[in-house]
Amino acid sequence: MNNSHDNISDELLARFLAETATPAEIVEVKNWLKSAPENQKELAAFEILWEKTAELKINHIKVDTDAAWNKVRLQMKTNNTESEHLTEKYTGSNQETITRELPVKKQFLFPVWIAAAVSVTILAFGWFIFKTEWNNNSEQIKVATTNNTGETTLPDGTKIFLNYNSSISYPENFSGDIRSVALKGEAFFDVKPDASHPFVIDANGTQVRVLGTSFNVKAYKKELVRVDVKTGKVRVSKNDKKIELVKGQSAEVLNDTLKSMRADVNIMGYKTQVFDFNATNLGDVVNTLREGYHSDIRLSNLKLARCRLTISFRKEPLDATLSVIAETLELHLRKDGKIYWLEGKGCQ
Repeated sequence: MNNSHDNISDELLARFLAETATPAEIVEVKNWLKSAPENQKELAAFEILWEKTAELKINHIKVDTDAAWNKVRLQMKTNNTESEHLTEKYTGSNQETITRELPVKKQFLFPVWIAAAVSVTILAFGWFIFKTEWNNNSEQIKVATTNNTGETTLPDGTKIFLNYNSSISYPENFSGDIRSVALKGEAFFDVKPDASHPFVIDANGTQVRVLGTSFNVKAYKKELVRVDVKTGKVRVSKNDKKIELVKGQSAEVLNDTLKSMRADVNIMGYKTQVFDFNATNLGDVVNTLREGYHSDIRLSNLKLARCRLTISFRKEPLDATLSVIAETLELHLRKDGKIYWLEGKGCQ
């Protein structure tokens, strides 16, 4: 059977998801995944559909493979003649929004399989059109921040809070089986629950998939990708590796390595301005506040970094926060232009 992929067959992808591929075929799929971000998105869509087939029964579906495949080819041919536009919004520190139209890649639809029979083993496959959310007829909207934070609400009701120098791209209307967006930078997501339409974030090649939850994604260029879950459950995947996280857990993705750990309670401080420190080194406290307030905070000597602090702050101005820290540790707070200095002898 023909396929819509370059340099890889549909049959090989089917064996890969079914975990029946040979070691050599697994290597081939991994190389294909690494070759282009679009391939990772396509496999993510396939996997979601694959999971849906587990809910089907053998007597509930009949597939005319040839007819379906002819429909696929006809639809692909039609879509090659279409184009769309991307609407880009930049939200600057003065809250002015600039909108302009940009050309983007032509829409395409690709086929994926649905099981004709499901028991312990999937016995047969049929082909049909599966339209992904990152390739639909809606205009694409991009909201970006520079030296400020910003909020936006997606068409499905999902709320997003963007950190500095971040952007989120999403369709004007969600119409496919997947609600797909693309993130550059850092953002907090409060996803509207919809079990039948998973929410998928593309963060620098890392896929974050949820049904309905709140979590933080940090994916600045040339840095590792980090996901911290506040509520619910998410799946983080990169190429063929994946990990599931629940409330209080986080994951870091660097190259092809996924590592899970406890969530950082202060990771969302840039949004909440709430910080909790429990016997935390002052060096780590300063790093957290530096990111949370987007300010230059420094220690006068390395010994200060070893001082430990147990304290909480709730939406306090930075000057007040640093003054409390200085008084607690018997330090001197000095401001030189835009730089805050904590000065003292240090701790043993």
